[in-house]
Amino acid sequence: MAKSYSVVVGLNPALQKRFILGGNNPTLVPGNVHRASEGQTGIGGKGQDVAVTIGCLSNPGYSNVLLAQFLGKGPVGDLALSKVKESLHEANASESTVDYLTIRCEASLRTCTTIVAESSATELVEPSGEITDIEVSQLLDKVNKISKLGEVKGLCFMGSMPPGCKSNMYADIFKNIMGSGSDAIVLIDSVVGIKELFREMKLIENRRRGSNMMKINFGELCKLAKVPIKTEIMNTNADQLKEIVKSFFENFKDASEAIDFLAITNGCHDAFLVETSRHGDGVEIESIFQISVPSLSKVLHHSTKIFPIGAGDSVAGGTLAAWEYLNSSNNQANRLHPDIHRALSNKMKQIENVAAVAFAYGVACGSASCVQEENSVVSVADTLALFDEIDVRVVKSNCSD
Repeated sequence: MAKSYSVVVGLNPALQKRFILGGNNPTLVPGNVHRASEGQTGIGGKGQDVAVTIGCLSNPGYSNVLLAQFLGKGPVGDLALSKVKESLHEANASESTVDYLTIRCEASLRTCTTIVAESSATELVEPSGEITDIEVSQLLDKVNKISKLGEVKGLCFMGSMPPGCKSNMYADIFKNIMGSGSDAIVLIDSVVGIKELFREMKLIENRRRGSNMMKINFGELCKLAKVPIKTEIMNTNADQLKEIVKSFFENFKDASEAIDFLAITNGCHDAFLVETSRHGDGVEIESIFQISVPSLSKVLHHSTKIFPIGAGDSVAGGTLAAWEYLNSSNNQANRLHPDIHRALSNKMKQIENVAAVAFAYGVACGSASCVQEENSVVSVADTLALFDEIDVRVVKSNCSD
């Protein structure tokens, strides 16, 4: 049987450095000199974070992630690549899936520095180096040959693009993979290049409904919808959300034929999944699911520190892994831990909606990552403990005006 893969597009990776503040009062004070009690080095970048989370959820040898990335040459890039392989259980593999879509570029790999205090984290991000036209072509050529490796079950677009990538880069990758008739699910967690991507997505003939999701936080959604509510701290409700979603689709006309679900996170407040369908010249909102965000008290393990950076990427990684499993004819039984299989099946008995259950598990993964020092690392046991606490309920059904 041919292998099946998740293609994660994370064009803008980084080397992640973390400085953990110690002492009696580990608080970041601007202008002061701080001495870190611990320093750590890992990997950063939204696509790379997704790969890390999938690796944590996967049995060794079954992660099967093809990570599309531009990675600087030299020792810093080598270190980042080794960290990605390690997270996917491929550190000692003779052939790594990570290598296939990795383009070693001339531009240096950027560094993200995180200063971790008692209850907050501050991130400093270096600018990205510029990618050449030749390097872009090399990646697109490799993407075009993915079908020779096996079947693509999931395609995930994460975050920003480095300078040198044109705004249609995501659209070109989508066309190269999906244009040959692939029925992969698609998850978008980016606000760049989406106009071109939506335009390309709507051109796919006879596409399977219910296979495309956009994950976005509440503040970003408001900005794209041109609604003057810009903080994700503010709680929201289904009626308010319905109007914001309609405004989003009015501003992105092609999205109405490209997107089936909007998965909306809202900080520590409840998340929402909005299921849509095309209706005449507009969008009909079929259902709105409200997904509770669990308390971390079950998984803090006697610690009071939380590490929120990368949590949103863990939501995407957990959602993608669960959605692929629930959406697959053979359920990709070898990839995920058997306890995850059982938990997803039990939640499906409560809410018979694959996307809602997958997103709920993603929310559990995002929450679980907050108690781990490294970006987007999760414990399977923590994800399951939190998933069990999550309530998924329909708050609006067939709610078009």
